[in-house]
Amino acid sequence: ERAVTLYQGGAGPVAASEKAALSMLAPVTAASLTTIAAFVPLMTISGSFGSFLFPIPLIVVCVVIASLIECFLVLPGHLRHSLQKTSEKPPPKWRRKIDVEFRRFQDGPFRSILEWSIENRRLTLSIAVASIILTLGLVLGGRLGFSFFPQPEGTTITANARFVAGAPEDRVARFLEDAERALERAEAEIGEDIITLTIKKLGEDSRGTRGTNLGYLIVELLPGDQRSVTNSELIRAWQRNVTTYPGQEYFLILNSRGGPPGADIDVEISGGDPQTLKSVSLDLQQVLDEFSGVTGIRDDTSFGREQFIIDLLPVGQALGLTGQDLGEQLRAKFEGELVQIFQDDGEEVEVRVRLADEDRAALRSLETLPITLPGGGAAILSDVARLDYAQGFDALKHSDGQLAIRVTADVDPDINNANAIRVRLDQDIMPELAAEYGVTMTLRGQAESQAASLGDLSLALPLALVLIYIILAWVFQSYIWPFAVLAIVPFGIVGAVFGHWILGFDVTLLSIFGFFGLIGIVINDSIILVDVYRRLRDEGKAAVEAVLEAGCSRLRAVFLTSFTTVAGIMPLLLETSREAQFLKPMVISISFGLIFGTLLVLILLPAILIIMESLRERAARARSQFVAYLKSSLPANAVAAGLSNPKTKEDPSTEVPANYQRGESHEG
Repeated sequence: ERAVTLYQGGAGPVAASEKAALSMLAPVTAASLTTIAAFVPLMTISGSFGSFLFPIPLIVVCVVIASLIECFLVLPGHLRHSLQKTSEKPPPKWRRKIDVEFRRFQDGPFRSILEWSIENRRLTLSIAVASIILTLGLVLGGRLGFSFFPQPEGTTITANARFVAGAPEDRVARFLEDAERALERAEAEIGEDIITLTIKKLGEDSRGTRGTNLGYLIVELLPGDQRSVTNSELIRAWQRNVTTYPGQEYFLILNSRGGPPGADIDVEISGGDPQTLKSVSLDLQQVLDEFSGVTGIRDDTSFGREQFIIDLLPVGQALGLTGQDLGEQLRAKFEGELVQIFQDDGEEVEVRVRLADEDRAALRSLETLPITLPGGGAAILSDVARLDYAQGFDALKHSDGQLAIRVTADVDPDINNANAIRVRLDQDIMPELAAEYGVTMTLRGQAESQAASLGDLSLALPLALVLIYIILAWVFQSYIWPFAVLAIVPFGIVGAVFGHWILGFDVTLLSIFGFFGLIGIVINDSIILVDVYRRLRDEGKAAVEAVLEAGCSRLRAVFLTSFTTVAGIMPLLLETSREAQFLKPMVISISFGLIFGTLLVLILLPAILIIMESLRERAARARSQFVAYLKSSLPANAVAAGLSNPKTKEDPSTEVPANYQRGESHEG
């Protein structure tokens, strides 16, 4: 754009290209470096989300470096040839008309707006600050939600069925057949054929747990861009049509999603015995079921078969028995105790001694089972221990050396916000349950990854701003002017937040990535304008005249930078594919933030420059007055202080000459 401006001002094609490259070397390099500085800290995000999103800042940095090299080594030659061809034939009529209308707008309405902004600079700044307050109101008031990473829906739905322990496999098979017919009714209800394949499996669930009381269905769907119905809509219709059987513990329909692993809701319960942990889990599941849009509520510790609970009586303890002794004897009597190993035709044969098969299969044998005492005597089991029955668990899991149960659930983003539910759990529900049962409850999964990633982002933002400030200070050779450029950053984010609110999208992690990209792009426009303004000031022009000319002369460059960026990412904003929906928050941040930021650069930044010039003049005037005051007052004050010092009465070296006059030079 600078080369075209110089060419239109009378310079030849070669001179215009060379002078444009030389004059724009510093600001364009600074603009590229600030964009790199904005994205490099994003590479430091740890965890699964950081690994998943690492290619975004990496590719941006590589592209910016490549474009910077192309800009100064290749583009000037292209510009020379292009300008030479332009000089050989006059521009078309439509082009001349566009140029005339643009200059008319530049020198007419835009200049008037700029003059008003500069004349009413305090009001202009106040309006911009008010927009920040409105943005904070949207976020803090709950009008704009936060969803850390909305994962795109996959093409698979899994439904797990679990019956009580010992349920026959044919009952599970009959239920899965009924569930498959319910799925067909659900598909007819939504009015669209989206199911491509249904697979039924017995004797296990989707997590690999085996048992005759287990079974699951795998449902394959059409790709998201070939249907209008979401997975969540099909799941809700399926749940309405399915009928559970007696003795069935649950029927969980799980929605597959892309992106980093982890359930929307994941709570770890630890610090208690298995029964207590299971009670807390059931209470928490009941609470989660009351939230709208929460589905697939389950824990990882399922009830198993009934178990015998054998507790030592005080009599048994007095006789010297321990739980370990009792367990070893019971195991030996029922499973067998190895007493001999011998070889038979080259094969190893184990000899075990155990109860007879009829005694091992009869419950009555437990009460009369002989138990050897440590002193050498014997007693029956019912005399030294108490026998009870309780439902056991398929498996017990540990976390950090403690028994733990994890409760997980999925959240339909069209109905509820997973982050809002986690906040409610963390602040109200989990503390009450933990205090009631005496356990420890911790948010895991996505909540844990979110906390780690946001912690890294809280360090990435200051690092990005520090790097940008260092680059700007180097380019402007000033410690003050970079603040004029950085002052635009918070106002640019206002447009991004309003864009999410207008289009009805939650702010996400990718929105924050867009914020970082927006910082680099908005700063690019600001650098160009400030660079021209400083050059005009160095030429001796007044501040108001320089900022007006800088704003008008760089209108086309700033407009082209913003327009081409928005046009380049607009196809993503218009994309209807479900797999691309999670990318839209980043596009919204950049596009809306850039549109709003362009207005701020063209209207607010000139006002800020004049305000800074006014502050600089006041500071310089105050400094000169202070220096003048020191020159005129400091010697007299020093003398007065010396005369009032008791030392002057004792030390002749501190006496003041009688002929001392203010402003005169004296030796000694």
